[in-house]
Amino acid sequence: MKKSLTDRLRHIAEFVLVLMMGILFVTFIAQVVFRYVLNIPLAWSDEISNYLWLWGILWGSSFVMRNHEDMRFDMLYNMLPRKLQRSSSVFVSCLLVLLLILSVPKTWAFIGFMNIEKSPALGLPMSWVFGLYLVFVAAMCVRHVGIAYDALHDKLPHDGHSLIDAELLHTGTKS
Repeated sequence: MKKSLTDRLRHIAEFVLVLMMGILFVTFIAQVVFRYVLNIPLAWSDEISNYLWLWGILWGSSFVMRNHEDMRFDMLYNMLPRKLQRSSSVFVSCLLVLLLILSVPKTWAFIGFMNIEKSPALGLPMSWVFGLYLVFVAAMCVRHVGIAYDALHDKLPHDGHSLIDAELLHTGTKS
């Protein structure tokens, strides 16, 4: 079976995330061994761990996590009729895209400003640390435009993935 381009890109994104988390784990274990066994603390391990944790969260939420896999507090949303679920999905997604786009100029300025700062142990430009946020913004905008588009065409992220029987919720009986 031939994989689609989306599936291949998701597989690459998953591999990158696994690589980041693997390096994070090895760095953390090295820090523990060097600090508590050898009594020689490593200055760079905290930086690498912090950066990889931040990048892993942004990378994973941008490229690895599927729309139906995120944590939601949707008790009230699930009680709404499907038409209102669709409209609220469109509204919230459009609002998120707007807010993310509005954050870009200030984010860009902050990242540019942070280019003069260097990390204490590794000497990396801090713009490298915070620069991934712009990739996150772009990916989330694309994701939420897709969610809004799908909702307009009667497809919601939880379709086929809900733990709740929508018919039972709305009618009180199962046919």
